[in-house]
Amino acid sequence: MGDSFTKGYLMSLIDEAERLISSDPFGEERPPVSYTLKEKEERREDPLESVYREASSCRLCQACSGRRMFAHPVVASGPKVLFIAPSPEGSVIFSPESLLKFRAWWELSLLLHPGEWALTTLIKCPSSPFSPSAADQCRPFLRSEMSMMKPEAMVLLGHDTACYMLRRSVPMDEMRQKRFVVNHIPVFVTYTPLDYLHTPSLQRDIWNDMLFIRREIGTEGRKR
Repeated sequence: MGDSFTKGYLMSLIDEAERLISSDPFGEERPPVSYTLKEKEERREDPLESVYREASSCRLCQACSGRRMFAHPVVASGPKVLFIAPSPEGSVIFSPESLLKFRAWWELSLLLHPGEWALTTLIKCPSSPFSPSAADQCRPFLRSEMSMMKPEAMVLLGHDTACYMLRRSVPMDEMRQKRFVVNHIPVFVTYTPLDYLHTPSLQRDIWNDMLFIRREIGTEGRKR
């Protein structure tokens, strides 16, 4: 409605309508009514939504062939922890079983409050087995997420994620319960919920990882 001619024309129509409405067959005057034309406010797209829109239509590698829908990450502004899983478990980041374990162990054990954590994936499309080439294509999206969310710390879930992000190929035990730094952000390594579901004997290792991480991120001693 920025066209001055159109705005003037509409105001004249409103004025005419006002005269008709305010007229009275008995000759009485009605109090005038004033109107204001407001410019339409443009909705600004969230920068992260722009990133995910681009990721959801990406066709740079073969991983997209198994995508039926885009699994949107759990976003938070300035989270205490950004969890990074290797790739979505189908059309969602975590299956219902994995999500149940994640909420009961990873989130609860670190004594995190609502809004203090975010969850995303290294590879944005379902990919099995893990593909470093797919991770290379998706890395710019993750870099944008890290830059926009500004997490205080990151937890890399699983051997593939840890090896790729830390640029090393070593056994899981050589990366667990240690503090790394990626882009000036403290980074820690542990297993995925799917690892636990496949190997329940990892429970003690995961619990020890949680104790280590919560001491490092400063949530030790919190009340739930």
